[in-house]
Amino acid sequence: MKSPLHPLVFKHLRSVQASDKVGLHGFFRRNHDAPRSSRTVYRWQRSLGDQLLVVPNVLVERLGLRHAHVFVVNPDPSWLSLPYAVESAWVTPDFCQEVLYLHCLVPVSTVFADVLARYPCARVEVVWSGSGWQSFLQDDYALGVTKPVPPGTSDLARRLPFVIPAMLELWTYPNSLPLGWARIRLRLGTSVRQYLPRTRIQYVNGKTHLTAAFRALKEEALLQQQLIRYHPLLAQSVEVFLTARMDHDEVLVFLQRLRPCLHAIETYPMEGGYWCRLLGPHRLLDAIINVPTIERERLSGVHFHTKRHPTPVVRFHYETLFDPTKGNWRTA
Repeated sequence: MKSPLHPLVFKHLRSVQASDKVGLHGFFRRNHDAPRSSRTVYRWQRSLGDQLLVVPNVLVERLGLRHAHVFVVNPDPSWLSLPYAVESAWVTPDFCQEVLYLHCLVPVSTVFADVLARYPCARVEVVWSGSGWQSFLQDDYALGVTKPVPPGTSDLARRLPFVIPAMLELWTYPNSLPLGWARIRLRLGTSVRQYLPRTRIQYVNGKTHLTAAFRALKEEALLQQQLIRYHPLLAQSVEVFLTARMDHDEVLVFLQRLRPCLHAIETYPMEGGYWCRLLGPHRLLDAIINVPTIERERLSGVHFHTKRHPTPVVRFHYETLFDPTKGNWRTA
């Protein structure tokens, strides 16, 4: 297997990331310029197992959800059962104390502070944001920073409730479409029919339902790209989580300054700035320390990914949080 920093690996990851087709079968059927053969990539992804995750990046704001980045000091084990979490990691603010990071998708009607108060811990901090954008950087590839999504909602979840389990189940390792369908059937049981009304259910070839759901998300302009979590690249890098109190143009200048030390970035617009995930070689730390003081003073909430593997296991409990008959969110 080639190094995770090899140009061909980066090229493939970027082509998958930019694809609007979910699942390798759709990617290769319509992408004749793919840098690797389908047989090679299938074998590569099977060998990686839970070290590679490709997640459809959906504008969840239009579906009644908000992104919450939760940092928990001295968490009780029960935090891993938080029903809104889609992703987790151990991070540290000082290279000594470990903090649990939970990426959550929270319905706008939920009083999240009341939910978090049920779980014991020493301290919890929440950063709210909109949907993010990920860029893998190499050569002259454009550095992209997303802007806040204009106000508006979609009734797609009411018309096609299956988009909810489809997009949320693929946050779970491993996330091939057949395995995603198998987990959905296991979790929904007979209620899967409520998520696929007026549809003949393909119990054996259920990935067709997932493909149809993501096609609908694309047609509704809700599917942006694919988010990629590639552990071999993380193992050779340092990942920094931070808040930048800067507007769109200012954060672009800041990130361009760091670009020689970046492999990938994720930017999530928030009120008064951006929440960022920066991935790069270890010299990225020196680069952040040496940015101009006026920029450094506008950075806060800095945490470093400890890269402890395997990561804590969490998942979004869509089977209890979403009502497919009404197309709306319940309160946990």
